[in-house]
Amino acid sequence: MTLAGMDLALIYNPQLQAFDLALSGSDLATDDTLASSVLVSLMCDRLAEPYEVQPGQDRRGWWADAYADNEHKTGSRLWLLEREKQLPGVVLRCKQYCEEALQWLIDDGLATAITVAVFVPRMGWLVALIAFAINGQSRNFRFEFDDARQVWRLAGESNAI
Repeated sequence: MTLAGMDLALIYNPQLQAFDLALSGSDLATDDTLASSVLVSLMCDRLAEPYEVQPGQDRRGWWADAYADNEHKTGSRLWLLEREKQLPGVVLRCKQYCEEALQWLIDDGLATAITVAVFVPRMGWLVALIAFAINGQSRNFRFEFDDARQVWRLAGESNAI
């Protein structure tokens, strides 16, 4: 499955909560799938609305959004869920935050549909299953949040026909 553009491939390190460029031998690896775009969209911190944080608390956000000429904001607000209890409302907000962060892929024509399912497999864990429809095929990602370590991680990805 190939998309129109070519990106540098990224690797997300959940322990450091940081990205690194992937290598292919001694060269930088490239990526023509959604993997790097999905990682940036979900793992970068989107700017919180003023009412979502306490006065004086850091609203975070992607630094380059201050220079963007449109309303698109990079990243997700998943970081707001890090200290939440596992309540049905939190599961719903996780789903909404994922959909919001990935909507640009539909708007830009890279995907025709995105389906997000979120559930709690056991205490202290939150899982987001994300499926993208692209040219009649599906690309699937599984993201997990470990409450004990307070980190999100990409737990798996696959193609399906």
